[in-house]
Amino acid sequence: MSDDRAPRPSGVVALDDFFPHLSTGFRVAEFTWMLRHELIDRVMTTRPIQPVAKAFSAAYPDVFDRVLAYDPGLLSRSKLAWIDFLNNAAHFLPDLQAHGVPFVVTLYPGGGLDLGSAPASRKLGAVLSSPLLRSAITTQPRVTRFVRDRFPDVVVHEIIGLAVNPGYFGPGAGLRTDYFGDGKRVLDVAFVAHRYRADGADKGYGTFLDTIRALREAGIPVHAHIVGGFSAGDLPDHDLDGVLSFHGVLDTLALKQVLSTTDMVISPNRPGVLSPRAFDGFPTGSVIEAGLCGAAMVATDELQQNVLFRDGRNILIVPPDAQAIAERVIALIRSPGGIRRMARAGLAVARDAYGVDAQLWSRRRVLEEALEGAG
Repeated sequence: MSDDRAPRPSGVVALDDFFPHLSTGFRVAEFTWMLRHELIDRVMTTRPIQPVAKAFSAAYPDVFDRVLAYDPGLLSRSKLAWIDFLNNAAHFLPDLQAHGVPFVVTLYPGGGLDLGSAPASRKLGAVLSSPLLRSAITTQPRVTRFVRDRFPDVVVHEIIGLAVNPGYFGPGAGLRTDYFGDGKRVLDVAFVAHRYRADGADKGYGTFLDTIRALREAGIPVHAHIVGGFSAGDLPDHDLDGVLSFHGVLDTLALKQVLSTTDMVISPNRPGVLSPRAFDGFPTGSVIEAGLCGAAMVATDELQQNVLFRDGRNILIVPPDAQAIAERVIALIRSPGGIRRMARAGLAVARDAYGVDAQLWSRRRVLEEALEGAG
């Protein structure tokens, strides 16, 4: 908060299963902003708080005391619950029903939202048919269409994308001139993804490594920065000794430091790998964070979810094929100032579509509307 006043009770509680771990950047951005703006009173989480308490309290000392271990008995004090992800909504639904607490759910990709699968259909049926549901936020057009087609009575607010830490939007943030081909001698490429499979196939980790090999074979001096739960030797990579740097799982500040030194981010993720119906949003949050740091964005879109970007102008939309990705990247490099132009154009779109007004103030309006409906 900006002063010493006690927060004005809003009657809203956020419920989650991973917050306050700092690696979940969009949750941290969303919940801390809402806490600081007195839109939610507290966050209750099923994640053990103690192991991450020191790091979170150091980064957000002003709101740390409003993050509590989940206690369903405290729901009786709430007018409204704010929940991200289908799995979380389904998990908390029995307690919300027991205490008569209305709720809003954001249907982010992942978190059980495997559209058309039997488990997801059961959870969606329970959550979206609940008389306690005030509205649903969707972040991808295919999810919007799915919900509106099958649950026409649900109030749907489409907010494309996700919340991003406001620190990405300071004056001049992401504006750079130090790109490969503009006096910089090494192409620095980033791969940023959480690890859900040993081989990282859902995020295209093997495809990324093969892309690095293809760039080297073409004579491009390249260095790869790998962020997430991946380590040397997870896949065969002995031929890339000295080319790969593994940074581990990073919080927002550390991630910004890495991404601000890279020329581009490559995200060759694939749908239907973790499960037949699983998919990521487009672009992934990590791609947007890289774009906001001034990196050119290269990403797959196998489900054709893109509504914001133009391929070849402010992003490269590529198939999940290493050789094809390398060819697009090489063509960009050979265009004088190509990386810089692509990065600048992508930065402009990302700042507009993922800024505080587009993402966080839009969510505020949804919350306030739901509170009015909750009486």
